[in-house]
Amino acid sequence: MRLLRVFQFAKYRTLDIKEFLSKRLIEIHLDRDPQAELNCRKCGSSMAKGHGSYKVRIQHMPIFMNHCYLVLRRHKGWCSTCKCVRSEAVDFISEESPHKSVEYSWWVGRLCEVAPVHEVADAMNESSATTWRLDYNRMKRMLGKYKIPKVRRICVDEVYARRKKKKGETRDDLFFTVICDLDTRRVIWVSSSRRKEALDEFFLIIGKKACSEIEVVATDLHEGYGASLREHCPNATQVWDRFHIMQIFDDAVNETRKDLHSLSEQGSEERRLSRGKFRFTFLKKKSKRSYEEALHIDALVRDNEYFLKLELIKESMHEFFACRRASDAREILKNIGLWCWQCQFKPLMKWHYNMSRSWETVKNYFSHRVTTALSEGMNNVIKTLKRSGYGYRNMHYFKLKILQRCGYLNSKYMENLQTHPV
Repeated sequence: MRLLRVFQFAKYRTLDIKEFLSKRLIEIHLDRDPQAELNCRKCGSSMAKGHGSYKVRIQHMPIFMNHCYLVLRRHKGWCSTCKCVRSEAVDFISEESPHKSVEYSWWVGRLCEVAPVHEVADAMNESSATTWRLDYNRMKRMLGKYKIPKVRRICVDEVYARRKKKKGETRDDLFFTVICDLDTRRVIWVSSSRRKEALDEFFLIIGKKACSEIEVVATDLHEGYGASLREHCPNATQVWDRFHIMQIFDDAVNETRKDLHSLSEQGSEERRLSRGKFRFTFLKKKSKRSYEEALHIDALVRDNEYFLKLELIKESMHEFFACRRASDAREILKNIGLWCWQCQFKPLMKWHYNMSRSWETVKNYFSHRVTTALSEGMNNVIKTLKRSGYGYRNMHYFKLKILQRCGYLNSKYMENLQTHPV
């Protein structure tokens, strides 16, 4: 009798405990309190009794490595609010599944926050489909209570989500737009595609007042993100990520190297030293080159003025983002432009023209010094998450997993957030 008192369930009393040790199974048989009120499982209203019952077997938390099930009869009644016969509400039955207890569903969901679904299924001796459904339904229920935290500084970047296009889609639809809070360093929202509408979705959710409080937004050079910022966040300063600017510059330097290589004499030492296999040596900062790489570049620029100018341009651009003031960086950009036009480096001339035209945005970096490095780091976590799950067919589930693993959609962060309602 003392053991029966250990298992207490609302509106039910424990009748018996059956052990099947050969099957590693324990059954707890429950009987409903006849005096307890019958409530509708949908609306919670009181129901009229007398419409029968049916037997249910609910999986509960394991006991000493034995599977545990709660066996009871679930009663039905007439709900005057729903105008139909409904099953009764049972407090300890999970909202995710009518065959699992609240404690069991919570524990499976908690494990899925730190491990892939297939590994949790193996550990719990459960089917992968059931484990996935419990995790998905739990995250959807948490999303209904999730609120986007108040933010002042954010960074926005895209991550590759899937390979196959659906009918009518473009390559932009294969990405997710990931928004991170630069202060808390957590993902706060994920939208489908990398179009302007993806960032619009986030701004519409948080509302105009929250948008007006955003001070800095770090992005890549994607025009769609810039258009969304200008429309929704008039007070925010857009900062282009230095890595993406340098990436475009490196492409222009490499194209210039190709042009100079094609102008070199066939069979000459200059042509051999400027081959494509050495392209990464050209792009490296001088201080980061190995001894052999330094000798290689010295041998090339010693007798070739154009390769020397290309080296000077590249080194000057590496000093560009180290400047303390925007005016100093502007002078470096002007000098780079002069060298590009003197030597007629067409790829670099085009790059310099675009940089000069966009100077009002480029100079914001020297005031705020923020980048999308946080988003790039989160992208690596997301790619690892996708590999550990062997890919995701359900894109909505994938977005929720990103918010669960990299953001606030989990048991650790869902409470005590000062937030904007979704």
